[in-house]
Amino acid sequence: MFYYYRGYYNTLKYRVFSGIKLFALILVFSVFSSSVSALEKSNAINATDQGNYSLALNLWTKLAEQGDSVAQYNVGVFYFKGLGTTVNKYEASRWFRIASQSGLVQAYNRLKTKGIKPSGLIAIRTVVTPEHWVSELEPSRYTLQLASSKNKKLIQKYYYDNKLQNLAGYYSSLRQGERWYALVFGSYDTVSKAKAAFKDIPVDLRKWSPWVRKIKDIHRIKVD
Repeated sequence: MFYYYRGYYNTLKYRVFSGIKLFALILVFSVFSSSVSALEKSNAINATDQGNYSLALNLWTKLAEQGDSVAQYNVGVFYFKGLGTTVNKYEASRWFRIASQSGLVQAYNRLKTKGIKPSGLIAIRTVVTPEHWVSELEPSRYTLQLASSKNKKLIQKYYYDNKLQNLAGYYSSLRQGERWYALVFGSYDTVSKAKAAFKDIPVDLRKWSPWVRKIKDIHRIKVD
């Protein structure tokens, strides 16, 4: 699965390109951070679409080295499948690990996968929401809770104003019969790593005194 950036809305679209018949490609649509990165990402997407995997790998790698977690994940896919290069599972795992450390949950899940099963021809469209991001977090890990409020629009504002797509999500729970919304950031395998990530939190959100939470506890109390 590849993650792509296109447009404003976070949307998943599964489809199989002729060059990768047994591999489902995921296209994630999100806001481009700048006109330069937009052009770079567009070039990487076009090269992949056209089956020019050597060029695509170079373009994704350039973005990955700039810290783009989605590009880091894609580079891992190229090495895993041997697209535009020789198969290199070690290099693939390295890039998946880097992407997972940047907060991309799917990359962490890939690290646990023993092998990729053929996906077949798939044509499914669904919406990826911040709530779904929370649902996909590995229960055995930890996350940072940044803020909570009964005002969902306020939590959404924090989420979008700080450009937390692919890095955070929010969920709702009930407290004494009232619905509350909480914003959480990142996924970490230890409490110490979660605390060390405080410095990665946007400055505007540090004022809420973020605290470490067990993801399994969040999954237990969250409601749809």
